[in-house]
Amino acid sequence: MGDTRKHPSERNFVGVQIGLVSFLDEGVEEVLDILEEKSHVNALIPSTVSWSRGNAGRATDWYPDHGKSEPDNLQGGAMIQPDPRYYEATHLKEITAPDPLYQGVDFLELISEPAKKRGMGIYPYYCETSRTEPRSLNIPGWVHVLEVDAHGRRTGRPCVNNPEYITWWRCVIENHFKNYDIDGFLWGVERKGTMMLMMDGQESTCFCRYCRERAREFGFDPEEARRGYLELEKYFDRARTGIKPTDGHLVEFLRILLHNPMIFPYEKMWHESHKDLAKDVYGTVKWLKPDAYVGQMVWQYINTFNPFMRAQFDLAEFKQFADWIKPVMYHVAAGPRFHGIVDGYTRSILGDFEAAEATKLLYRVLQLDEAPYEELENTGFSAEYVFNETARTVRALSPEVAVYPGLGVGVQGIGDVTNTEEDIKAAVRASYEGGAKGITICRNYSEANLSDMAAVGEALDEMNIGESIPAGISKVDPGKEIKRTSSERDVF
Repeated sequence: MGDTRKHPSERNFVGVQIGLVSFLDEGVEEVLDILEEKSHVNALIPSTVSWSRGNAGRATDWYPDHGKSEPDNLQGGAMIQPDPRYYEATHLKEITAPDPLYQGVDFLELISEPAKKRGMGIYPYYCETSRTEPRSLNIPGWVHVLEVDAHGRRTGRPCVNNPEYITWWRCVIENHFKNYDIDGFLWGVERKGTMMLMMDGQESTCFCRYCRERAREFGFDPEEARRGYLELEKYFDRARTGIKPTDGHLVEFLRILLHNPMIFPYEKMWHESHKDLAKDVYGTVKWLKPDAYVGQMVWQYINTFNPFMRAQFDLAEFKQFADWIKPVMYHVAAGPRFHGIVDGYTRSILGDFEAAEATKLLYRVLQLDEAPYEELENTGFSAEYVFNETARTVRALSPEVAVYPGLGVGVQGIGDVTNTEEDIKAAVRASYEGGAKGITICRNYSEANLSDMAAVGEALDEMNIGESIPAGISKVDPGKEIKRTSSERDVF
């Protein structure tokens, strides 16, 4: 049987994020059989360049009922064979993953023919996570592209305004699309702007010379912005040590913003730079392969957890640089994670509130209707959350951009909060009822039990969704707001 792949617009998209380690541990045909038979997967989303254990390695906190039950100690890097012809424009040339398990193996060569014979599309995925471990120490020269904080110190992530980093990504993409028969690309960066980083107790980046130059192009003084961020840093440091300002935490936070008016322009500059890199990636892929299907990941901090970031990222803007998006909606893990986020807010800008009050406030602002703070540590978000967020995203992007929600099939919660098969099936149903044209199985096949994978296929079968989506499944009228709630809760 030859290549039977269809364009995604002609089919229901069922993608799965997966690392090379799963194919090496379990066998290529064996894994593809599981994906096809249990979950009806027709799109592979492999992490071909990665330093993220969650996206490219074995499970980190526990082991499912397949693969090897031992840590792989991922170091990371390129899991394809870099072609030196495409890296002449950059100093970042030696990018091969040093992991002994991957030596002599080319991820895309390994899976390309077997996947094509099954009609599976291939969409390599890059996710630069908010964490900086494991570090990309195997790439000579990587230190030169790292961000610089407000004190002038190098930090852990590469700068989106550094021309060397931008050039390197063009080289990586050219390598992918000229040497391999792939169908598209999924770009995902879990990044926060300078102020958002400081809210989480991280370094105030980036103030490298390229970011300063960009700020001047925007028409303001980067040094004035840097001084403002240093004042903001002092505020967060005091708040986290339990010192309450005379006028309260929120008023003091607003006072610093108002008295240091270059903070917000600098945040805007960072946001535009973040988008510009995404546009560069999109345009580079399209130049190399005009019919390539390019996706963008929307981080859960943007669409769910952080009102500042939701305001910063207008979903409609993704029409400029995406054919499809994967909004992350790990609903079971969201409960404990939101609990932790509330704890963080109540140690700083919402320090005037009790945690239960802050949760209600955030729910109202973010249009959420979930369990009260006291229960969140031991319960996930509801499937109605998946429905509502899918519908909101579809309204913002349809019909120009397809929406394939990223469902937490293999993402475990925290403590006693874990995915059940019914949780997964409910999330699949909610996605299509919310207007999605497909789904993405996340975070990584290596983290999911086989029963979890089977739950996806069972839900699709129960809804009679095969290669196409039957009419009438979506419960969303693009011209009318609709919101499902699991119960009537007292918000205020």
